[in-house]
Amino acid sequence: MQNYDLIIFDCDGTLVDSETLNNNVTSDILLGLGLKEYTRDACLNFFEGRSWNEMFVELKNKHGDVIPDNIVDMYVERVRAAIPDNVKIIDGALDLLIAVSKIFPICIASNGECQNVLTEIKATGLDRFFDESKIFTKVQVQNPKPAPDLFLYTAEKMKVDPSRCLVIEDSPTGVQGGVAAGMDVFGFVGASHDSENQKNKLLGAGAKQVFDDFIHIGQALKL
Repeated sequence: MQNYDLIIFDCDGTLVDSETLNNNVTSDILLGLGLKEYTRDACLNFFEGRSWNEMFVELKNKHGDVIPDNIVDMYVERVRAAIPDNVKIIDGALDLLIAVSKIFPICIASNGECQNVLTEIKATGLDRFFDESKIFTKVQVQNPKPAPDLFLYTAEKMKVDPSRCLVIEDSPTGVQGGVAAGMDVFGFVGASHDSENQKNKLLGAGAKQVFDDFIHIGQALKL
């Protein structure tokens, strides 16, 4: 196994089990606007791994004035209020972080809303591994995942060559971004509702390997 100089984790769906919360809030907002096609299952399929700013443009183009200009703020506020009671660390993530942080520098690169990511990390106690200087989000770059911008920015700030980075991601969007940045990417499907289908998506997006639990990621890294 290649020895890396930096391991970059996604947050939602990789370290923190918040995808259900985020998806449910998205669906509830859109259903509340009378857009009945945006059920929770539909939102999961349409918006997985995408940033809300990107989603806003698409929704605005499709539905016009039905989409309020402050919808992103609505989403951020509702999710932030619900985080303390609705998020948890994904099984196995804590043990992996304890082991990996003894050997590798680690950080987070997330397409999530900045304040929500910071709130999630603090609420789950993961701030013991990631202070704010090690948390990077889409607001810091021009283009979110699947563009490589966020990963390249993260590598630059962490002073590591992109080719020496390993990304751990749960979404095809994130995998595409990591691959485009010239990084190795491990896919993670341990929190997926349909792990076999998701595994195929991640491999199709360019993941080097896909894992259904963190124990096997640790083994792959020879921890």
